[in-house]
Amino acid sequence: MAINNTVYEFMERLDSGELKTKNGLLDYFARYPEIFGVYFPDYCPQTDERLIRAIEQYPAKADDISRAGQLLPEEIENVRDLYRGTTGIDADNDQHLFVGAFGSNAFVAGPKKDEVFYALEMLTPDTDNLRLVAAHETGHVVHHRMCAEASGQNWWRKVDWSHPLVTLLSEGGAIYLSKLAVPARGRPDYISFGALGEEGYGFYMANRKKLHESFLDDMKTGWNNEKDKEWFRLSGGTRHSFSRLGYYIADGFIEHRAELRGMDAALTDWDPMTLEEEFMDYLRG
Repeated sequence: MAINNTVYEFMERLDSGELKTKNGLLDYFARYPEIFGVYFPDYCPQTDERLIRAIEQYPAKADDISRAGQLLPEEIENVRDLYRGTTGIDADNDQHLFVGAFGSNAFVAGPKKDEVFYALEMLTPDTDNLRLVAAHETGHVVHHRMCAEASGQNWWRKVDWSHPLVTLLSEGGAIYLSKLAVPARGRPDYISFGALGEEGYGFYMANRKKLHESFLDDMKTGWNNEKDKEWFRLSGGTRHSFSRLGYYIADGFIEHRAELRGMDAALTDWDPMTLEEEFMDYLRG
């Protein structure tokens, strides 16, 4: 497993004053096309306004970024060992640590959907929270390896990744596995990694039925990027006051599915008709 940690270079450039201009920041980005060619634009819009705002915010985040850059590699290795023990799967994959422009906090991408990317400016330097975000993202990789064992190496080519129920299975699967690897944490911790308060979870529990109905209505009336952002992205939550509420739906749905079918079947069956049938059953419960 290779850990591509660019945070040290970022901190050197920040300390030297090279990152006080947009061109200086773009030069850092250009050094790592394997990261920022993926990060922009899918996980963060690359606009002049955003880059200038990021430059203004970096000094206040510098200590946290530096500390997280020191701690996260060890937590990634710890999580790899935990998954090896709980699932028998070795997540021997590439992991990239970088500083972005305050977009997504972490994601899985790459040609085979098995490279993990962490934006350190969006994470806290708390070891427990870093372990949870590593468990979630590595959980995606473990999940994908399980699917490859069940359906062959090209399983992912048959999946409609734009479908909201596929997103529920993908994110719910990572949450489910992270609970196995790092047990006994509070439910919001597996979703927020310490970056968000528990208010969103309280709102979800108080409005669970209405939120489920709203999600179902969004799905039936045609899914799009704005709806995906509303339910699953940190930048969402404009309609429902809190972002990433879809993760709580995903968590509950996959727990329900695993109770009915067992973990392996629950995590490796991506058939859209089966997903819809079981999701409707979950909503009726």
